Amino acid sequence: VFQSVRQICNNLPRDLFEVYLVYSLRKETPKEWEKLFKEDVIKIYLPMRREISPLDDLKSLFELFKLIRDYDPDIVHLHSSKAGFLGRLVSFLSLRKRGVFYSPRGFSFLMREVSPVKRRLFFMLEKIGAFLGGTILACSPGELHEARKLTKRVDLVNNAVDLAEIDAVKPHNFGNSGRLKIAISGRITFARAPWLFRSIAEKLSSKRVEFLWIGGGELEKELIGSPVKILGWMERERAVSFLKSIDIYLQTSLWEGMPIAVLEAMACSKPVVATDVVGNRDLVVHGITGYIGKCEEELVSYLRKLMENPDLRLKMGAKGRERVEREYSVSALIGRLTSLYISEIER
Repeated sequence: VFQSVRQICNNLPRDLFEVYLVYSLRKETPKEWEKLFKEDVIKIYLPMRREISPLDDLKSLFELFKLIRDYDPDIVHLHSSKAGFLGRLVSFLSLRKRGVFYSPRGFSFLMREVSPVKRRLFFMLEKIGAFLGGTILACSPGELHEARKLTKRVDLVNNAVDLAEIDAVKPHNFGNSGRLKIAISGRITFARAPWLFRSIAEKLSSKRVEFLWIGGGELEKELIGSPVKILGWMERERAVSFLKSIDIYLQTSLWEGMPIAVLEAMACSKPVVATDVVGNRDLVVHGITGYIGKCEEELVSYLRKLMENPDLRLKMGAKGRERVEREYSVSALIGRLTSLYISEIER
């Protein structure tokens, strides 16, 4: 979410838009995050909890209502579930025609770490949010399919990566170990199934291959005592430098919207092996840019195939880079959003 919001805020054409960022902070937010946004982005802090909390959510709703009233925006673009619900409710209550867009970036009702009852509650909240108005902007074809279960007011705006920014980063120097490197990038959290990553690493780890987790998180304990080396939290540029130096990218997600980490790996010309979930299967063209595995055994089999064939790794990595250049550039993202925003204002 952070990377996507940063891309939008920094790249919207200033001859058409003034950009206001209403934000909350999470513990994984980069410490000097403000330096990653252009100075002319007007930043407004609004405390908001990720979890459902009636009292805190009511306070956030009231503060958000005051902000909408005071700044009176023509376009409101909401990112992730909590902001999506509260922002659409406030826009509905403000009784002023404005363009409202909501980017879920992974619907909460697809989460596997919560009970079926809670997932049903999240689905009903999304239905209520859709009733309040606005257009849902799905970040992948799979998410678009899920969005159509909620409303007919949906559209597709693919996630993107800044290729120039990635190309400017130098690869990390691992030395002369000669070991093949398989990695994942992101928070070590339930959604990324670290136990699955660990199990695969235990099956394939040897003197000629090592497994890396680029990032850190609350479930690091799942990897303790395993062959997986946890690299910990780091600045994004350093994370990209590691990505550029690995051989295979492995994504073990249980659910996704459209994973920026997979896009970045493809932009770095790495073949991707990923679980068969929304987002992953939208990005990875099976047998062309990598492989989609329906179970652990398939993931292990595809990894072995790539480990044993360096030419195939290079070929798939090149195809992945071509796909990102063609369909997932920042210029394509901004052009699409600008068109949607202007159309809504002129309606």
